[in-house]
Amino acid sequence: MPFILKTAALHFLGDNAGGFLYSNWMKKKYSLGAVLLIVAALAFDGGSAAAAEKFKPGHIFKDCAACPEMTVIPAGSFVIGSTNGKKRELPVTKITIAKPLAVSRYEITFNEWDACHAAGGCTKKPFDRDWGRGTRPVMNVLPKDIDEYMAWLSKKTGHTYRLPSEAEWEYAARAGSKSEYWWGDQMLSGGANCRGCGTEWSGIKSAPVGQFKPNAWGLYDVHGNVLEHVTDCWTKSHKNLPTDGSPLVTKKCMSKVVKGGAWYYLSRVSRSASRVRNDTRVFSYFIGFRAFREID
Repeated sequence: MPFILKTAALHFLGDNAGGFLYSNWMKKKYSLGAVLLIVAALAFDGGSAAAAEKFKPGHIFKDCAACPEMTVIPAGSFVIGSTNGKKRELPVTKITIAKPLAVSRYEITFNEWDACHAAGGCTKKPFDRDWGRGTRPVMNVLPKDIDEYMAWLSKKTGHTYRLPSEAEWEYAARAGSKSEYWWGDQMLSGGANCRGCGTEWSGIKSAPVGQFKPNAWGLYDVHGNVLEHVTDCWTKSHKNLPTDGSPLVTKKCMSKVVKGGAWYYLSRVSRSASRVRNDTRVFSYFIGFRAFREID
């Protein structure tokens, strides 16, 4: 009998009797299968506890060296939309996110995208407009390009990475807030990279990620910098939006929703509830994305 099985059996039966107990145990012809069950139960118990600890809200982790830094956000409910915006943000609707999710703390960067490209997972190497790559948010990518990136991450890590639904994105951006921005109803001067917002990048170009304060759940740049792709097809309102946080997908999905505002747009486009229409065939130097990961 392998040492690990003998040790597990002694642990289970009590080690105060030493070899005598082990001898009696053998004489009683406990099956090898029973011992394997004991070992499996012990391993499962320890693994479950470790997993539960790892995925508590607020936990920060990376699944690999080239992977984005993720943080866990809690399950919960919120109200999507706003009565202070445009009709496209109505009706305000209560959404329930049933399970915790992991979200990239920053918009996906050129560094992270280029790792995928170098590994052969991403076909496209998007242009950076000579602003520099590195930790600037990747831009000029289509939804189909992003699908390649998510598939590469998922295969590399064994976990499911994907774009968020519109509801998941707004839930994460709000981080429990009910105001227009996570900090309040007015844009703070220098608080985000958007046109007229008082930063060195405003109305000029994207900023390296993480230049401004994060929201209450530790997410950076949910307002401004670059607009962020979500899964939902474009609709004129929230009328038929699923209330479980899943995306609204239509048969003919020629346009999708992008969220969060950008360096190019005035601050009102950066509001949590704001939603912008983007043709799925069009990429832009003010649109990027953020990764979400399902917790197994």
